[in-house]
Amino acid sequence: MDDKSKIIVSALAGAAVGAGIALLLAPASGKETREALASKINEAKDATVDALGNAKDAVLDKSDELLKQANIKS
Repeated sequence: MDDKSKIIVSALAGAAVGAGIALLLAPASGKETREALASKINEAKDATVDALGNAKDAVLDKSDELLKQANIKS
């Protein structure tokens, strides 16, 4: 995973943890808090899946590039 992907995943994880803590400390009913937390978790999951998909694509692109370079040199 490249540095940009690591930063994105770290930021998303930090945002999810921060949102979870904020929701747990917020003065809302238990049901409202659980619903909001579930929503934030789903958003974080979707963002993580997207980031991992982008990282996978970057790795595949780089491996294709390296294979082409290796074939040219041989």
